[in-house]
Amino acid sequence: MISTALRLLAVAAMALGLALPAWAGTAKPVQKDGKTYFEIDGELFPALEPLGPPPIPKDNPQGVDADGWPLKNDPKVKLGHFLFFEPALSGDGSVSCQTCHVQGAGWALNSAISRSYPGQSHWRNSQSVVNAAYMSKLFWDGHTASLETQAPSAAKGLAGNGKQDMMTARLTVVPEYVEMFEAAFGSANNPIHDAWRALSAFQRTLTSTDSPVDRYLRGEEDALDEAQVRGMDLFNGKARCIMCHNGKLASDEKFYNLGLPRQPLFSNIAKNQIGFRSQNYGAGLPEEMFRKTKSDLGLYHRTHNHEDAGLFRTQPLRFIEYTPPYYHNGVMDDLFEVVEFYNQGGGEDYILKDFGYSTKTDRLKELNLSDDEMDDLVAFLEGFSGPEILVQIPLLPKPPERVSTK
Repeated sequence: MISTALRLLAVAAMALGLALPAWAGTAKPVQKDGKTYFEIDGELFPALEPLGPPPIPKDNPQGVDADGWPLKNDPKVKLGHFLFFEPALSGDGSVSCQTCHVQGAGWALNSAISRSYPGQSHWRNSQSVVNAAYMSKLFWDGHTASLETQAPSAAKGLAGNGKQDMMTARLTVVPEYVEMFEAAFGSANNPIHDAWRALSAFQRTLTSTDSPVDRYLRGEEDALDEAQVRGMDLFNGKARCIMCHNGKLASDEKFYNLGLPRQPLFSNIAKNQIGFRSQNYGAGLPEEMFRKTKSDLGLYHRTHNHEDAGLFRTQPLRFIEYTPPYYHNGVMDDLFEVVEFYNQGGGEDYILKDFGYSTKTDRLKELNLSDDEMDDLVAFLEGFSGPEILVQIPLLPKPPERVSTK
């Protein structure tokens, strides 16, 4: 196999005292407590691992097969499938989950800034819901810990502006939905609470676990080509990607300031600026922060700790080919641009520029990757994406027509 031959070549070169291939020896695995790590700057980082079935919470069980994978014919999943496309779960009945998470766009949006409730503007990039079932910190600032809490946060927030009594009424006047709630939960007495649970169950079926990288990690050595194998070695070593993109999720779910460029849409489009400012105000920013900030403060919105200003959760890598542009503000259009950004050691710290102190992570350093190495690294990153995930868009049920009594 390709990877075996390459590593045998490296061993032979060392034995003969010859120069090693450019990729060889940069990523040195370390075994500890039965697990594999990579050591960089004296710190150990978990090796990448293939994904298994998603975790199912005890307070929202759903049917699974013998291997633990969620069943798509589970009544709760069927209901959630309908509700994902149902605009009744919004303020004016025009916005559904798929408005911001389009299956043909990687279950996200291929625009820098997400859509929002009509008349408003969002201020962050829409993230894919594929593999969201594995995450313990959802949204860019990690303000919810489960799919069950993520769904109402989106439907009731800037994206959906939904009001609970109105959404409840819209669902309970549709006989088909009443029947589906009864099949999934035993009754339709608490449809909004159960709607979030059904949506979460459906999203746990949206998993991408058979990418070339996953298959390679399971032992299928020809799943990656030679360039991708070289790129993986760079990923684990010289390029330092493993420091944040590690383990089963290819994300440590921690928060960093990378020095990303500002998003011009904040200043160039008035509606975007209004939405951005309103979110800052709603987050309770103190006056000196509210007046000075020109970019998203990320984790600071949750903690109000100055050291958290400009920090965002590490983006997972699986399915990434389908979800450009990248980062919380959608400021980079492709993976080559992303790799070049890291090769330069990140960008300017706008927290330092706006407030006089820096929160930029010290993990970012100039990498001195050659053009060929950057090509190999991009090839490996592309290997995190398996087949595109598509589902049938359901024909949504409607309330019964009113019969005139005249």
